[in-house]
Amino acid sequence: MFWSPPSRSITQAASPDGLARRVGYTLIEILITIAVLGILAAVVIPQIGSSAPDQVLGVAQILASDLDYARTLAISNGSKYKLTFDLAHNAYVLTHSSSNSALDVLPAQPFRKPSADPQSLTISPDDFPRLGTRIKIVAVVTDETSPKDVDSIEFGTLGQTTRTQPTLIWLSSSAGAEEIYLPIRVHPITGLTEIGDFTSTAP
Repeated sequence: MFWSPPSRSITQAASPDGLARRVGYTLIEILITIAVLGILAAVVIPQIGSSAPDQVLGVAQILASDLDYARTLAISNGSKYKLTFDLAHNAYVLTHSSSNSALDVLPAQPFRKPSADPQSLTISPDDFPRLGTRIKIVAVVTDETSPKDVDSIEFGTLGQTTRTQPTLIWLSSSAGAEEIYLPIRVHPITGLTEIGDFTSTAP
């Protein structure tokens, strides 16, 4: 008789059709999976930081369009509409702000989540799709030599703001280890918005 080494076998389990099926993963499969995950991490993680400015700019464009929408409502209805900012909840609320109660119910918004209150529309950057860090509304101030904190912007019948000073709305997010800030400026006479330049200096 000749001696033969003990054979090694992979654990198998019987399937309902009676054929043997392999259970578990081989070491090679695990190593390949780890390598693929490492490549994905090396590609995606740097993109998260580099895409932060684009995401902040996207939110700024949405906010600017909402400001323009409030201005348009004020002009078309010959009334006043206001955006009130809630920094604690990272949100802003659109409402009719004049005495004509017939305009208190806002027009339907087909691309917005229905509001429980038909007289207000609440928008938050937290509800927007994003990749990476949170985008925050960090300040709403007057644009003057000695800026003052304010919590709203109201548009009048000609599209102007009821505040005589320009208003700055500041957005913020993290780009890697750096915090970046982006201002949106609302002109008091025309009510038009202008998105400014990124800065690393807090407002």
